[in-house]
Amino acid sequence: MNPADGTFRTPAERARRHDLDALRAVFLLFGIPYHASLTARPGPWIANFHDRSRDFIQLADYLHLFRMPGFYMIAGYFAAMLLQKRPVASYLPSRLHRLVPPFLAGTFLLVPAMHILLLLETGHPDPIARWWEIMTMADRNPFEHLWFVQVLLYYTAALAGLAWLFPRLAHAELRGEQRALVRWFIPLTLATGLVLGLCGLGSLQLERYRYLDNFAVNFLSARYALDYLPWFLLGALLQRIPALDRRFARFSWILFLTGLAASIAVVFYPRAIPFLWRPVITGVAAICLTQASLGALAHFIHGERRWVKALVSASFVIYLFHEPLIVLATPLLDLLPIPLWPRFILLCLIAFFCSYGIWKLIKLSPALRYVFNGERPKKRAKT
Repeated sequence: MNPADGTFRTPAERARRHDLDALRAVFLLFGIPYHASLTARPGPWIANFHDRSRDFIQLADYLHLFRMPGFYMIAGYFAAMLLQKRPVASYLPSRLHRLVPPFLAGTFLLVPAMHILLLLETGHPDPIARWWEIMTMADRNPFEHLWFVQVLLYYTAALAGLAWLFPRLAHAELRGEQRALVRWFIPLTLATGLVLGLCGLGSLQLERYRYLDNFAVNFLSARYALDYLPWFLLGALLQRIPALDRRFARFSWILFLTGLAASIAVVFYPRAIPFLWRPVITGVAAICLTQASLGALAHFIHGERRWVKALVSASFVIYLFHEPLIVLATPLLDLLPIPLWPRFILLCLIAFFCSYGIWKLIKLSPALRYVFNGERPKKRAKT
């Protein structure tokens, strides 16, 4: 797919967007350095290195600034694409099959196992009692790093409900060249970033002033759902405006430099920015960096690539397993007499290669592929 020529979003390309597939996988894989950085930054997490550095606060904040907004924008794009191809009666079950098995497997198998194994590994005097205490904490999100699947389930159900109530939404599209939108693409993108930032500020204020209680925040992931809903809707809208979609996939130096400047300001110099302005600037930085990332990938990915296909197929399983691997490897790596940054890099490499190896094993079993990746066995053609 080449956004610069007239083949963009031909029927074949509309059926699959390899650049977006790759970017979604990259955003999932960014979870590895993000969660690894939590072990090395000041403040408690599930597992921590003895040495800490404030550098890792900034690394975590920078990665989280745009990877989840970009992920949900792509999720909204693909959701809208699927609704164009399938009726609601088929769309909803297919998404539930894709999301629910890994969500349940991660929540009831991986997360509890991670905590009990860590307690045993670190020699806790009463691991079972402590494990039960952790599992039943009222202020804990029981889904941990799988909260994003919970939120996707909300959006999936809501989108299916809207398409059922308003059937025309399933195929609605703003066709034509849309020259005004394309001509004003850069200021329109910046304005959209401001609106997204204001939405983030609104959800922040709801939690800050206790309009969202602990159950809503921790168990229902309501704060996350409110934060990323505008991004999901943006992706769905982008998919239904082909001219704008085409323009969004072209790299813009102006948006890249704007996003870079905004992200550096909000991550490295937060005290220079008034508190209420931080979410707004974050929204601008996130949409600019997401657009730049997509534009860069779209320039190089013009169709199906073997490495893209391998990365995409493995990314969900890698995300499921990487956090337990990080948590369990941290106490072992903490024994090594090496500086903190090499230890962090080694932790990321262990999490990636071990979780990728787990994916290679899971691929061998159709049942495991369904449980951990939501892949249903393909029906054999009747002869």
